[in-house]
Amino acid sequence: MKQLYRARHDKKIAGVCGGLGHYFRIDPTLIRLALIYLTMTFVGVPLLIYFIAALIMPQEPANRPAIEIKRFYRSKSNRVFGGICGGLSEVLNIDAILIRLGFALLLFITGIFPLLVSYIVGCIIIPEK
Repeated sequence: MKQLYRARHDKKIAGVCGGLGHYFRIDPTLIRLALIYLTMTFVGVPLLIYFIAALIMPQEPANRPAIEIKRFYRSKSNRVFGGICGGLSEVLNIDAILIRLGFALLLFITGIFPLLVSYIVGCIIIPEK
């Protein structure tokens, strides 16, 4: 049975997103971006949940073997602006047009601001391939 831990090495603040990424075997950057988006959409409630999780989740043991996960990068070749949708399509093996259409739909459903800010932050924190 897999155990959920706060990441010891793949962390930015307390390791919660890194631990969730390792548990679900996805890049923690995707979880961090989702946290930013949800925090702006739900007025900070996800940050409260994050800090409660940081108190509850145990720290990853020092002798735990490294977990290989597929990393998320901004695409250099499949990009319109920033390369995030192209990079996400490469990670999920989905056509980039579907990702862009979903992004546009979410952009208008959420009132533009939260997703637009998350995308700009993503352009800053996600490395290019």
